Amino acid sequence: MTTYRISQLAVRRGVPATTLRFYEEAGLLPADRTPSGYRVYGEDAVERLAFISSAKLLGLALEEIPELLAVHAVNALRPQST
Repeated sequence: MTTYRISQLAVRRGVPATTLRFYEEAGLLPADRTPSGYRVYGEDAVERLAFISSAKLLGLALEEIPELLAVHAVNALRPQST
């Protein structure tokens, strides 16, 4: 599994690290911590950031996005019909 430190994720998604810290504080982007306290993110964080960016582009307020993320997570767990 690929993991990213905050600076790596910021470069990968083209956003400042301060934005990632803000999203974490707002409950939009959870981060694990290394034993030394560094934030680490999985590949799911890349997808989550893309979802947040898309929601913002649609004009949604940050306060509205957690509910959408919850619905998105539930739908992602459902088996897809063929």
